[in-house]
Amino acid sequence: MFHACTKRTRSVVESAHSLETDAMQNRTAVVLLNLGGPDSLDAVEPFLFNLFSDPDIFRLPLGFLTQKPFARLIARRRTPEARHNYAAIGGKSPLLENTVLQARALETELRQHGGYEVFVCMRYWHPLSDAVVTELKQKNLTQVLLLPLYPQYSRTTTGSSVNEFRRACDRAGYRPEIRLVRHWPTHPEYLDGIVTSVMQAAQQLPDSDPDRIELLFSAHGLPKKIVAQGDPYQREIESTYEALRSRLGFPHTTLCYQSRVGPLEWLRPYTEDVIREKAAAGCRQMLVYPIAFVSDHSETLYELGIQYAELAKQAGIAHYRVVPALNAHPQLIRALTDLVRQGGEPL
Repeated sequence: MFHACTKRTRSVVESAHSLETDAMQNRTAVVLLNLGGPDSLDAVEPFLFNLFSDPDIFRLPLGFLTQKPFARLIARRRTPEARHNYAAIGGKSPLLENTVLQARALETELRQHGGYEVFVCMRYWHPLSDAVVTELKQKNLTQVLLLPLYPQYSRTTTGSSVNEFRRACDRAGYRPEIRLVRHWPTHPEYLDGIVTSVMQAAQQLPDSDPDRIELLFSAHGLPKKIVAQGDPYQREIESTYEALRSRLGFPHTTLCYQSRVGPLEWLRPYTEDVIREKAAAGCRQMLVYPIAFVSDHSETLYELGIQYAELAKQAGIAHYRVVPALNAHPQLIRALTDLVRQGGEPL
């Protein structure tokens, strides 16, 4: 009798363990892909080195020989200015903290929809792909959904992050089923979150009448030659812009591009040129929304919020305001939740 009870008890325990194991293996790892940013002033140069080492952005002749020396030289030259910029916004990039908040909010929303665990993976600074892949492999997660926090696809952002994640999987001998949310430039919840944010910012101006506001949608720039090679980024940025124009109904809106570096021709018009032109035409109230970003970081806080704010002031614009990126805005989290539930496409 005792022996039979023991066997039944063992059977129940083994069944429970089997169910738990199956549940663990059936969970989906949702990996939020983002750029990353230095977490201290000392991290600025190695962060820039990682950035300029990326062959998906900087394609050099004999890259296997020239890429790293090129990256080391450019990173060293750009570090003093970049350190100054990061010092002005607190001595580091807030991108990781903002992305972690998005991840935790998304994980909370996903609890009612099944077994999901959300991870943050950065391209150029920690947590890097190798560390994230190691954790996924240790947890025996066999299903991975890559969710880029870049609504508009480019080989230089989503493409680069996906390529590095797959290389990290190869290095670790990790073979999960990988799916990708490739792009989401006109997701309704994403657009509605931007509309809500812009309308709230307009109410904070002395005159909230849209007729008296210049609204700039500033996107991160891209060299024209990359677009000419078939990159869809400009087309997708324009689709986001047109959808927002339709929803908002502001009569004075402009799509422009920021953050260009180097001697190449980049997408135009440049944001600083548009600010000067609008000021010369008599603009006194300006809102700027960072249309390509869903998280605040140096391009929104320093470039738009400090550098271009000073330009606007000098040009005579009395009221210049940068609308915050969505960060953990509930409508963005709902958009991300919906994208996860749609499941992406197989890689």
